Amino acid sequence: MKTNLFKALLISNIREKEVLFWIFAFPILLLTIMIIIFSNMEGKDINFKVALIDKGGEGMGTEILGTVLDGVSKPQDGKTPLFTIVNVEDPEEARQMLMDQKVALVIEIPEDFNVKFNQVVFFSKITGINADSPAVKTERVALRSSSSFASNVFNQIMAAVNVEAAKKMNVKLMDYDISSEILGQTDDFSWADYFLAGVLVMSFFSTGFFALGNDISHNKHIGVMKRLSATPLSVKRFMFSNILSKMVIMIISAVLLLVFGHFVFGSSFTILNLETFPFIILGILTALSFGIFIGSVSKNANAASAIGNVLFFPMQFLGGLYFPVWDISPAVRWFVYINPMTYIAAGMRQGMGIMDAPVPAYTLYLVPLAWSAIMLVISAFTFDWRGDAS
Repeated sequence: MKTNLFKALLISNIREKEVLFWIFAFPILLLTIMIIIFSNMEGKDINFKVALIDKGGEGMGTEILGTVLDGVSKPQDGKTPLFTIVNVEDPEEARQMLMDQKVALVIEIPEDFNVKFNQVVFFSKITGINADSPAVKTERVALRSSSSFASNVFNQIMAAVNVEAAKKMNVKLMDYDISSEILGQTDDFSWADYFLAGVLVMSFFSTGFFALGNDISHNKHIGVMKRLSATPLSVKRFMFSNILSKMVIMIISAVLLLVFGHFVFGSSFTILNLETFPFIILGILTALSFGIFIGSVSKNANAASAIGNVLFFPMQFLGGLYFPVWDISPAVRWFVYINPMTYIAAGMRQGMGIMDAPVPAYTLYLVPLAWSAIMLVISAFTFDWRGDAS
């Protein structure tokens, strides 16, 4: 009976026009729109145009930094270089170029760069005392995705500069490794991979918030739960079958999205690797827990939709699904750090090798799991298992 009920609920859900569009078709449509807007359709390479203000002059420090910048601004094996360097003398001109979106980032090497670099080498190598490191100034537009990306990549380039300096000056290396990942780009990086992770998380939570949440509240409102209490079929068994059917719908939607992204836009299947797959499971479980919560606290489907909309849209757009959110205004940054979508999407992209999450690794699991536990505990106390429709 349990298997038959699950099949009946699954088939019933799939036949609904709303499910066919919002759960299956809409994620594919959204992925298509995001890729068309944010990437060129001919290639998969990233290229950031950067304004460079070099006031450092000649010296070992600027020589090492210049070597690394030259390496990431020259095509290799026919691939588009990571950076396109535009040398600018006037800082105001560079800032205007940044504001006019002609460049994604402004990098300024100060006049005292070589002096501080030499001091670092001397004090660390001769006396063993740490000195102030030479600073490179960068300017960006925090809410512009390309500018935030370029800034994150440049920070990793500076790690490569430290490695190069350590090699040249015979300073003992820490746990650094020069590779393409340090420069912020994998060989198979594409905007399709980046947006695939975000849209996948969106589809999970859309199913949980609206399909599952509305289903539970609607069944309560029309008295399905109450009627079940008078039959051999328990409310718990019905709930389990309903939740399981929504989980299968999420998996079907994810498979369709992965296949479409791969064959239409050339996205990879790295999202299924061992480092990323746990976040897929975590995303499904967290989305289901929110759906159970919404259905438990809502008296009817209209109330469930209202609660779902209030929660879903800010969580979606402040969860880093479509653009970087770690450096947005402090007034709303707190929401980014408590948002489970933020950590699930960041964990997926880190596992795929797209970009590192700027938070401790354990928080990528802890925050979504904590939210799941909270939602389920509240649901357990608020849901009327006797089936009352009040």
